[in-house]
Amino acid sequence: MLFLYASSNVSFRILAVAACALGISTISDTAWRKQFSKAAPFLHKILHELLSSLLPAADTSSFAGVKQVLLVDASVIRQQGQQQEQQRIHLCYSLNENRMKQVKVSHQHTAEYLTHFSMRPGDLILADAGYGTAQNYIYAQRQGADVILRITPKNFLLYDADGTKISLTAKLEEAEEKRMEWIDLFGFCNYKKENGFVRVIAHKLPADKAAQARKRKTKKASKHQYRIGTQTLLCADWVVVITSLDARYSGEEILHLYTSRWQVELLFKRFKQNFSIYTIKAGGKAYAETETLLWLILWTIVECQAFQSECFLTEKRQVSYTTYEECKISFIQVISSLCLSWSLFVDLTNKKYTRYLSKKQRWRRNQKDEFYSAVLPGLLS
Repeated sequence: MLFLYASSNVSFRILAVAACALGISTISDTAWRKQFSKAAPFLHKILHELLSSLLPAADTSSFAGVKQVLLVDASVIRQQGQQQEQQRIHLCYSLNENRMKQVKVSHQHTAEYLTHFSMRPGDLILADAGYGTAQNYIYAQRQGADVILRITPKNFLLYDADGTKISLTAKLEEAEEKRMEWIDLFGFCNYKKENGFVRVIAHKLPADKAAQARKRKTKKASKHQYRIGTQTLLCADWVVVITSLDARYSGEEILHLYTSRWQVELLFKRFKQNFSIYTIKAGGKAYAETETLLWLILWTIVECQAFQSECFLTEKRQVSYTTYEECKISFIQVISSLCLSWSLFVDLTNKKYTRYLSKKQRWRRNQKDEFYSAVLPGLLS
């Protein structure tokens, strides 16, 4: 019934009628509303079970000696209404196993931290500039995991062995003057008196890509009405990442690895475009978390079905489908099975539906009743 409510545009009163017609429950719409807001812990458990058991795990023996590559990102879903509250979905995706590993839902004020996820020694974490901080880097180091994190050069503090600050923007300006394509340097970052040895790699974008990046920065500044600085435009011409991988990995290899992070962006794109989920119904924090979790569970089921069909086609050596259309069809199948024709079982002449559909006492008078009792008799006479 909760999935039916999330996937169809019905009220809790109609949901109570549907549950009564299907013989599932006879509780009121108010009781459904309370149950809905309290369902988040239960749905978290369901989502965890889906991620750990329903999705087929890859054969880990084939990954012996290979790092487990985890792609981390977050996306925001807005609520309807004037306040436009937001829910933030934090996702950890395994590139080796081609599956979602960990999902967390939080309020909009919860920032993008690696602390939302558990990681093992030897894992390799890839994340965008939202995670490119000393706090996230040192947390991963404590867990024994390696990272490749994109950073904003003017905001990241890098130090040498003597504790002197190294200006990354000055390094980029120097590279521009010398017409250098690559920068590869080592230093230290600091968070709460804890130091981490870090490697910084920067690569100059091609002219067309750099022009597009500057255009995006300028458009964003115009939209939010602030003046864009010369350092911001300079940094837009470069891809700058920090990593804990040593010199055995070249800068080209590290940036090639980082480009695979786009897979998690495509995953969120499938979620929002195929499901048409850009906003959810307005409600309190618990309400919004429950609805977001319901959509995430449906998303997991759809991704599982698409993955299983893809594995079948690969095994049979047949032509594979496009991921978007495959997931869209799976989504329609799931929603169709949820939204059965429960309305066919509703007999509005049956008195058992009176408790759900009867008119409630409201402060505003019912103009329909007044019309039939006072106005209409005068017109007929």
